Amino acid sequence: MPPRKRPAPPPEEPSPASKPAPDAKPPEPAKSSPDSAPPTISAAILAKLPGMERQVYSLIFEAGSKGMWMLDVRKQLAISPNVATKVVRALVSNKLVKEVSDVRHRSRKIFMATDFQPSDEITGGTWYHDGRLDTDAVSAVRRRCQAQVEKLGAATAQMIHNGILRDDPRAGYTIDKIRDILKTMVLDKVLEEVKSTGVGEYAAVRSGTMCYRLAGAAQGGMMEGIPCGVCPRIDECSPEGVISPSTCVYYNKWLQMDF
Repeated sequence: MPPRKRPAPPPEEPSPASKPAPDAKPPEPAKSSPDSAPPTISAAILAKLPGMERQVYSLIFEAGSKGMWMLDVRKQLAISPNVATKVVRALVSNKLVKEVSDVRHRSRKIFMATDFQPSDEITGGTWYHDGRLDTDAVSAVRRRCQAQVEKLGAATAQMIHNGILRDDPRAGYTIDKIRDILKTMVLDKVLEEVKSTGVGEYAAVRSGTMCYRLAGAAQGGMMEGIPCGVCPRIDECSPEGVISPSTCVYYNKWLQMDF
C-alpha cells in the first residue's frame, strides 16, 4: 500500500509582539523634502477668492521668489492704483501675500506669495539683514580674507576661500561671496588684483592666473616678479658673460608675459 500523506500543518499564529495593535495606523508614505519641488498654487485658495483677488494672487504667485512690483501688477492687469492697493491689502491681511524689501530699489513695494522666500537678488544675500547691509559680517569676512593673503603672500580667490574654511569649517561662505568681498577690498585699495608670474611670491599660483596680494606694501610693479631675484647664479650673470639676460630662457620667458 502507498504511504499515507500527512496533513498539512495549520498556519502559525503570529506572535503577540508581531500582531498589529487594533488601533494601529498604517505607516505613512515618506514625505518628500520641502525643497524637492517649488511651491504650487492652491486650487482651493483660488476657488475662495473673488475674481480680481484671484487674478492678482495668481500673477504674484507666478513671480515666485522674485516677487512683483505693484506698478507691474497694475500694468499687467490694467487696473487703477486704488483697486490694486485695495486688492493687495486684502491678500496681505489674509496672509496669502507679503511685502518684502528690495535692496536694489528701496522705494518700490515688492509683493510675494507667502509660500516663497525672497531670492538673494531681492534680499542682497549673505551680507544683508532686514534689507540693510550687515556691516559687522562684512568686516569680519574682510579681516579673514586679509589674514589669508598676509599668510599666503599672493593667493587666488579659491585659495583664500579654502584657507578660511580650513581655519573655520563652520564659516559657511561660498566662493561667490568671497569673490564679492575681494572685489570690494580691491576697490578700497586694501588688496590689488594681479596676474601671477609663477615665481617669487607667486610661486604657489600658476603663471598667468589672476590673484590677490596686499596693496600699499613695498612693491616693484611689474619688475617684482623678475626671475633674477631668485636666481642662484645671479652673481655670475653679466651682459657680456656666458650667463647673461640675453641668453637666459627664464628671463626671456618673463619678458613675453602679458602683464
